[in-house]
Amino acid sequence: MITALLLAVLLGTAAAVILIIYLIDRVNRLEKIASSSNSNSDEKAADSNADSSFLGLNSKGLWDAMCGKAPEGFNNNDLVALKPRYERVLRKHIESIFAMGTADGQSGTVKKPKPTSVITTLRGSVESWLPPQHVSTIYNVAFESATASGEEIPRLANSLDECADLLFSRADLTLKQPLSIVMLPQAEEEPEAPALEDDTGGSDDEELLF
Repeated sequence: MITALLLAVLLGTAAAVILIIYLIDRVNRLEKIASSSNSNSDEKAADSNADSSFLGLNSKGLWDAMCGKAPEGFNNNDLVALKPRYERVLRKHIESIFAMGTADGQSGTVKKPKPTSVITTLRGSVESWLPPQHVSTIYNVAFESATASGEEIPRLANSLDECADLLFSRADLTLKQPLSIVMLPQAEEEPEAPALEDDTGGSDDEELLF
């Protein structure tokens, strides 16, 4: 009788342990499913904000494609069609780097700009990437320009324009106007020419001698 009772207790305990293990495993699985679902929702929300007009290209892959390194499976004609839209992205990326450099120059805090930046377009947003050395050049020009004297502006304008021209050229784009004209308008200012003196030789009030 006692043996049967002990056996029943052992079986009940074993059943309870198995049930607890099952419940714990079930809870863990449900947590994983919920976590995965939330992660997918976040990714879909982010993707829904992306600019689909760039055929899924972004960051360095987009830059490489615009520089002639077409990804496998892409048609060159499709990439050429992206050029006008990419021109605006490239310009806005340069402007964002310059704005950051100017703000840091005014505050006197030097930072290391990242080569990537999320650029907002009319169709959403796209992550843009530019070569780090060019990003640094643009940032440094902007940083210096915040406190530069009039004599230093032409040098900074030349550095900015050379860098921008190179970036546009590598992407097979034409920069219609030097960016320094917009970002560094002082570089285009010229002193007014002195008024020319009247060389007619004589005044209207001079009396004629007979």
